[in-house]
Amino acid sequence: MMISSLKPNYIHLLNNYNKILEQRNNYLRQIKYENKDKNNLDVWDESLAEYSFKIYEYRKKYIEKFSEKIEDIHKTITKSGKEEIKIKYISNSKDKESFLENLKKSREIDISRGFTATGIHRDDFIIYINGRQVSIFGSQGQQRTATLTLKLCELQIVKEEIGENPILLLDDFMSELDEERRKSFLENIEENQVIITCTDKFELEKNSSIFFVENGICKKEC
Repeated sequence: MMISSLKPNYIHLLNNYNKILEQRNNYLRQIKYENKDKNNLDVWDESLAEYSFKIYEYRKKYIEKFSEKIEDIHKTITKSGKEEIKIKYISNSKDKESFLENLKKSREIDISRGFTATGIHRDDFIIYINGRQVSIFGSQGQQRTATLTLKLCELQIVKEEIGENPILLLDDFMSELDEERRKSFLENIEENQVIITCTDKFELEKNSSIFFVENGICKKEC
């Protein structure tokens, strides 16, 4: 989503990829149920491979930008220095040739399932803290802190790209943070315009405004 907001060409590539992917999936079902010629898949495979490599290059570039910032930002939030955070881009297609090879290897499986099981649409990124995957082994506080770290990385990258501070929107993010992490995070967003929704009142800087909302109606300024 961040790349899409910064690079319109990325959206163009992704939309084209998804259209071709949908066409390929439709044809896979035709092969399965109507005995269409498997060799016609080569046309879609070639197009998917072309777009796949370009999309991968965009994602790789921005994951590298996150990798450059994520450790320092996370340390400023946790303050303990006991958590080492890493981000890793997971992709089984790093160039056009490998993508085509993977498609050919999984062709029979794809026909059986009726959809494309391998490709750039299956990519993901994983966050590790102290070498352990946060989404599986991390506490609720660690998972929330990791998410906030990513958001702060995103803020810095967007500012570097457009030369302006973006607006940060946070929905009920305080509940799973201890007092120290909450305070550290708020210190890190002081220079940004931030809109926070939460169920508990907490102390903010003097240049902040707090509003009480009930049933979707702003009742008063606290």
